[in-house]
Amino acid sequence: MNKIAIYLNRHITGNVFDRDSILEAYSFDHSALKIKPRLVALPESTSDVRKLVRFVNQLAVKNYNLPLAVRGSGLSKTGADLSSGMVVSMEKMNKLRELDAHDRLVHVQSGVTLGQLNSVLAPHGLFLPISADPRETIGSLIATAPVDSYSGKYGGIMNYIDRVEVVLSNGDILQTSRLSRGKLKAFKKKNSLEGDIYNDLDSLLENSPDVLVNLKDSKSRSGYVGVKHIRRLNGRVFDLLPVFYGSEGTLGIITEVILRLDVLPARPHRLLAVFNSFRTASEFLSYAKTLSPLELNFYDLNLVKSVEDYGKRPELLSKKFEDGFLVYVSFNDKSHVSRKKIRKCLNFLPKNAYVIPETLKNSDLFNDLPSMVTSYLNDTPKGERVPLAPDFYLPDEEVANFLADLPALSAKLKKPLELSGSFSTGVYSLRPDFKLDTLEDRRAAMNFLKEINLLISAHKGFLNGGSPEGRVKAIVSNPALSEKEKRFYRKVKEIFDPNKILSPDSKTGTDTRSTVRALRSTYNPYISL
Repeated sequence: MNKIAIYLNRHITGNVFDRDSILEAYSFDHSALKIKPRLVALPESTSDVRKLVRFVNQLAVKNYNLPLAVRGSGLSKTGADLSSGMVVSMEKMNKLRELDAHDRLVHVQSGVTLGQLNSVLAPHGLFLPISADPRETIGSLIATAPVDSYSGKYGGIMNYIDRVEVVLSNGDILQTSRLSRGKLKAFKKKNSLEGDIYNDLDSLLENSPDVLVNLKDSKSRSGYVGVKHIRRLNGRVFDLLPVFYGSEGTLGIITEVILRLDVLPARPHRLLAVFNSFRTASEFLSYAKTLSPLELNFYDLNLVKSVEDYGKRPELLSKKFEDGFLVYVSFNDKSHVSRKKIRKCLNFLPKNAYVIPETLKNSDLFNDLPSMVTSYLNDTPKGERVPLAPDFYLPDEEVANFLADLPALSAKLKKPLELSGSFSTGVYSLRPDFKLDTLEDRRAAMNFLKEINLLISAHKGFLNGGSPEGRVKAIVSNPALSEKEKRFYRKVKEIFDPNKILSPDSKTGTDTRSTVRALRSTYNPYISL
């Protein structure tokens, strides 16, 4: 064990590893990258995290480079949780501190997973309404702030965070709160990194009105767009919490969280319908969206056929279809309201439509379809389809035009491009089959990323509309930022992380060459379904 690992293990309750087998396992996430760290740390408390960060920061002051990346469950599709220095995994920080069922508040460590949390909350009639992999940690959900398929109804994770505790880049602790002008002045007087952050960030916002105006209505999640929500109520309230949404661990490490909760709703009522064209599907999608569904998703039938070829035929579909789209809609209002909405959907559909309403007999089969698609994408017979263009945004009125232009790109790339996503949120994904095992394949993958970014932009969308850019998507999204935006985001990063120790190669710090070199050429043996 190297000297750094020995030293750190003497000073923290958790563990620091430099064993090659462990380093190899933490070299992968769910992105197209592989970056092997020098150390892997598994802290068990905020105190552990503070000591780790303080140590790395002190090394940086002495010009010793040991970059640090924070990791939840290793599910990132952008590579932001990988590092050539130290990976700090929050998996051991998974304690539920306190639950106040009456006021619908819960206090947790950031390594608690969504599945763990909701299983504890369910007996109390509560839940956190986020549609994500149940293995996702609460900290990673905040750090990535994804637009999930429930966001159309519930608004996403940002609507449910009361406050967070963050370990800053020098090891100090910051606890977010809503500050009045008077309290902000008091915080600015602190002789600490926290005081500097309040001073410098307030000044930056004051001097960047043009950047903030452009950010106001943008659907992009590039950079640190949460800064547009720091000042609220005409400047009477100042709250740092929004800047951490989508920051991917580059501004601080979230260690503790207080969440607001929602009442557990009735079980969803669901419906499947098949359409031979997007024109007919879009009429139904637009109508169903007006009914405030829980989910409103669609899949290119070619993707469903690929799942069938893989051996996971959705039993709900007793009939085989050619090109077209499968629409999945669910409602979770009070049972009688949901049933009424399902009847409205059935009445809206043409009489000859292929439609399957949920019943008691087929209810379990409705759960199978999304999991089958996910399973196929992550573990096809030739290896997983690496997520190069997940979670991009398209406005409703542009989806049909985008689909009309997609075949030309598919022919150019000689790859099937099967769109799937959520019509209620406007967030979609494409997962073409790139294996990355040759230099030619890796070049083709990067060319696809550039081409699809251009196509999305041409249709008024954003590659980073559903989740932030991390390392991979930053290759093409960063050059699209104006110089003023780039300077603004670099300044935000510098304010929080003056010594550049927190994932310096992610987001605005991404270097194209190093990211391309990190493209993995093998199947991810650690991916778990």
